[in-house]
Amino acid sequence: MTFELDAATNSVSTGPGTRSVELTDAWNTPAGTANGGYLLAILLRAALEESDKPDPLSVAVTYLKPTTPGPAELTVTPVREGRRVATYTVVLSQAGSPITHAVVSLHDADLAGDQQHDDDVAPAVPAPADGIDPMEGWPAGTIPIADRYTTRHAAVPGWLAGTPSGRPEAAFWIRPVDERPVDAFAAGAIVDAYPPVAAELGQIASATIQLTVHFWRRFTSDWVLMEVVTRRIVDGFHDEDVRLWDTEGRLVATSRQLALLS
Repeated sequence: MTFELDAATNSVSTGPGTRSVELTDAWNTPAGTANGGYLLAILLRAALEESDKPDPLSVAVTYLKPTTPGPAELTVTPVREGRRVATYTVVLSQAGSPITHAVVSLHDADLAGDQQHDDDVAPAVPAPADGIDPMEGWPAGTIPIADRYTTRHAAVPGWLAGTPSGRPEAAFWIRPVDERPVDAFAAGAIVDAYPPVAAELGQIASATIQLTVHFWRRFTSDWVLMEVVTRRIVDGFHDEDVRLWDTEGRLVATSRQLALLS
């Protein structure tokens, strides 16, 4: 079985360090532009395809301008290929114009050290089987990116019920709608899968400027628990922090983004 995320991020080698990819509108946001997590996954996968390192460690993406559905080109350039960490720049272009730029670091989790310290504790959220789907009943195709994921919440979010809570935060379970197991690669897409929690302040329209993801372990999980928090909005820009836990309660990925309210 080919899962949606894998089909949508597949690229084909066209030469040393160059690849072609077909962008789809099936991952578009309500603004009619490609979701930032979807684009991040394309860039990350291109680096993985060009490297002998199997595991994502970090990716930092700058979004330069919106993409359009159709053909695009990827350029993967090694910065340093060390024994433990390999770093690349990856540029996604259309018609010769750069659209996104990423710095991607990869490693082999089997060769990582064994030092451990983690104070993060997952929020208390009902198990997926006990949660509700706040998008149930929405017609398919209304918001393409929403059709790519399934979520389970303790209650309908205030902004979605028409009564924003005033607290720009959320915690819920999420997974691909086709039940693709969540691994580190999928986590890179998922960190940007949810609408901006600034919606709880009445601010729903947001465009990502920069997104950085850190991957903490190799894992596979049916669902991941996602916590999203916005701590500041200043002069029309806002931050958004995400933490992901697997079903064993382990922190698996974290991200921070800077976005523009529109």
